[in-house]
Amino acid sequence: MKKYLFLPILLIFISCTTVNVSKTVSRTEIDKVNAEVTNTIDKLKEAAELNKYEELKEFFLPTFKNNYIVKNIQQYDLSRLTFMFSDVKVITRNRASGTMIINYGNQSNYYIVTWKKTEENGKWKISNVAEKK
Repeated sequence: MKKYLFLPILLIFISCTTVNVSKTVSRTEIDKVNAEVTNTIDKLKEAAELNKYEELKEFFLPTFKNNYIVKNIQQYDLSRLTFMFSDVKVITRNRASGTMIINYGNQSNYYIVTWKKTEENGKWKISNVAEKK
């Protein structure tokens, strides 16, 4: 009888415990993510300066909100805008965020950009853009 009672308790205990995964990101991983996202940002700036809208579309994850943003971007001449990005803040190995500033003449708009590394090809893409208030 003790065996029958012990086994379910043991199974419940095992199912409730998980391997403790370290949520901290090492310094080398932070440097690697920074380099990868910075490289992606440079490519995004280049595509924006040349008004390559189809290439710009590739920098966004295919979400409803991002598709709407890309559709509206195509209405503007991006070569007249100046894009500036802050240093990237690494959240996890596959997620980062930063601030994007878009200058037009003497006006500036600030946005919080969240980057996500895609699983299928390992490229960094914009998963969310929110206006900074």
